[in-house]
Amino acid sequence: MSNFTDFISSGGGGATLETVILTTSQTWTPPVNGTGIIHVIGAGASGSGTAVRLAGGAGGYSRKAVTFATGTNWTIVVGAGGLPTTYDQAVIAGGNSTATDGSTSMLANGGLHTSGLGGSSNGGDVNFTGGTGGGIVRLGGGGAVGVFANGSTTISASGGQTTDANGGADSFLVLGLGQLIGGSGGGADGANGGFLSGGANNIATGGTSHYYVSGGKGGIGGGGGCGFNGTNTSYRVGGAGGDGLVVIQYLTVT
Repeated sequence: MSNFTDFISSGGGGATLETVILTTSQTWTPPVNGTGIIHVIGAGASGSGTAVRLAGGAGGYSRKAVTFATGTNWTIVVGAGGLPTTYDQAVIAGGNSTATDGSTSMLANGGLHTSGLGGSSNGGDVNFTGGTGGGIVRLGGGGAVGVFANGSTTISASGGQTTDANGGADSFLVLGLGQLIGGSGGGADGANGGFLSGGANNIATGGTSHYYVSGGKGGIGGGGGCGFNGTNTSYRVGGAGGDGLVVIQYLTVT
């Protein structure tokens, strides 16, 4: 992951409002009292390397406005993306991500291993289901996380692109007022997806290709693309799903 912004200016009096990026499971204690937004993103499922040619679903997304208190501990769980798959493995589901302080409990499920479906979510003011990965009929790449609506995929080999994806392949942007913007979906031929977006499929035709074919890795929360090269099963691998993430943004400090 790149271009993570650790702090953003509040725009008044020289103070800073902290943005906390949690990539691992842990107990987090607010450093100061205040209000803000928590974003919880489930992990993406991997794409398959089997003849089914199924790309992975994206993780769910939950967002909630909260009040932070220094005496409160948050239990954070960050789901792991589905591991790359070989020719004899089906899609591997992504892990669930959660954030709870005992009174607030948010859940963003990982992308599923059945039918490439995206993960659901609950507990936030806003809850969206991750985008569905493509298959033989629907030839989309890995699904994308949706932050303004349910996640998307595409009817092509490209990875699904998250809503309002203006960031570039590896960008991570944290906006004011508790908003996130993602990167673009993997373009083609196994390209990796940007932040919140799906990896591209890598499908070679012509029967018994001896070229190594690997689906693209999903960006944070995105589904992995599938890898397929005909009957030569030794050379095809499904792309990994993107790991989950929890982002905590302060909007005011008291």
